[in-house]
Amino acid sequence: MKKIIVPLDFSNCSTNALKNAITMADRLHAQLILCHALTLPIGFAEGAPVGLTDYGFDELQDKAEKDIKDLVSKFPLIERLTYTSVVQFGPLPEVVNVQINKEEDALVVMGTHGAKGFIGALLGTNTYNVIKHVKCPVLALPENADLTQMNKIALAGDYKDIPSHEVLHFISDLAKAFYAHLYIVHIDHQDTLQNQELEIARSMEKYLKHVNHSFIFRKDDDLEQGLMALVNKEKIQLLAMISKQHSFIERLTKPSETKSIILHIPMPILVLQDK
Repeated sequence: MKKIIVPLDFSNCSTNALKNAITMADRLHAQLILCHALTLPIGFAEGAPVGLTDYGFDELQDKAEKDIKDLVSKFPLIERLTYTSVVQFGPLPEVVNVQINKEEDALVVMGTHGAKGFIGALLGTNTYNVIKHVKCPVLALPENADLTQMNKIALAGDYKDIPSHEVLHFISDLAKAFYAHLYIVHIDHQDTLQNQELEIARSMEKYLKHVNHSFIFRKDDDLEQGLMALVNKEKIQLLAMISKQHSFIERLTKPSETKSIILHIPMPILVLQDK
């Protein structure tokens, strides 16, 4: 990837996301774009209101840019990188999308407020809205998540369709950059894989030649419970999912008795957009 976009609101959560994004940018030789969305004053419609400077636009923008500069100064490693900052009025998903549309091969790295666990990460308001509206990978990090020493990544989904080569290249490049082991995970209520599913699993091998990897099939009637059992057993640090596999994500987000347990297990989530 060429660019990593980091939405900032100066909370501890977004500061932690920045820390992780800096390490990722260093490992992946990517540029950073630090993005802050300003809220429009009450009474103004969306867009660029006339006379906004009279209501302190310049002051708000200057303060945000100073806050970004002060925040960046806490991370010396960023001086090795190329980075820019962007401050704009508007809803966060729109502000982030403007940057994505300007860039190729971008990744969004953002914190999740008040959302515990990987289900919480998916359902957190800002994060979920960004995931729904952007067309690039989104890494959602619960507060205090630390991927700087990441060495185990799981790509969870189904073997109904082979992921695009863009998705497989992305996840393999990430694993290589961190010298991480990549687990390709399939969880189903059936005892065995179908022939078509086995063929799809085999066809993924050619994209993973230079990555330490293994395929895991686990039988479990409850997808959430099965995933978390695997995460805990293998000590997975990052769970990746593919947005195109709607049935898989729908299975994760439907009500269940285990969700109350899952929500209390912090888990960084990488949502990959498949075309």
